[in-house]
Amino acid sequence: MKSSKIKITATLFAAACMFAGCGDAFYELTPEEENAVVSYASGVVSKYNTFQQDGEVFVMQETLDGETETKEEPKQEESSEEEPKQQEKTSDVQAKPDGTEGEKLLSPDQLENTADTVSLGEALKLEGIQADCTGNSLCTTYEKSDSYVVDAAAGSQILVLDISLKNQTGQDAHVDILKMKPSFRIIVNETETAAAQMTILPNDLSTYQGDIPAGAAEEMALLFQIPQDIQEISSLQLKVVIDDTAYMVNL
Repeated sequence: MKSSKIKITATLFAAACMFAGCGDAFYELTPEEENAVVSYASGVVSKYNTFQQDGEVFVMQETLDGETETKEEPKQEESSEEEPKQQEKTSDVQAKPDGTEGEKLLSPDQLENTADTVSLGEALKLEGIQADCTGNSLCTTYEKSDSYVVDAAAGSQILVLDISLKNQTGQDAHVDILKMKPSFRIIVNETETAAAQMTILPNDLSTYQGDIPAGAAEEMALLFQIPQDIQEISSLQLKVVIDDTAYMVNL
């Protein structure tokens, strides 16, 4: 309560000084009143001073004069290094462990282009088994059994290549062409090519596994889808690739 009275007295005194006439004598404060004014003024300054927690702060003379020091940021040096060159194309030559060049790795097309012309039996490497192409035909649906039928896609037809495997030995022969993993591609009229379809037909040559009795023969087939506008076949060539070795068979 006492503090509030002192503050009110100081405020009234300040107002009296502001509105008093110039000719009046200046009011002299008693020590008690002077202490009250100083206490009130310091309280107001402390209330609105946002840097009160910093305490005393040293300020350089240049700052007081309005001059501020600015640090110049160092310029980044321009890189003079050239962009790395593009990597060279991977060579198709396989390196040996000792660092020397090995044999060239050939793609399937390159293998086919380097194919030797042989008979179908030589290409399949079936000992004691004679393999011959016995004919070909065109159809839109191939049906070998009641449970499995192969239909041609729209705009295509099926070229059926009939192949006979004959056991020429005096004992039964086991044939496992599926294990050999062969690939077959037909060339029709020296222009159109097509890969053989892999089916689950029991007579599909590319997946055949079975025993052929002595002196007997098994009738196999390979199916290819070719454009439907091919109405006449003038020539056929069969490319066979087994164990990275390519062969050409003229049919």
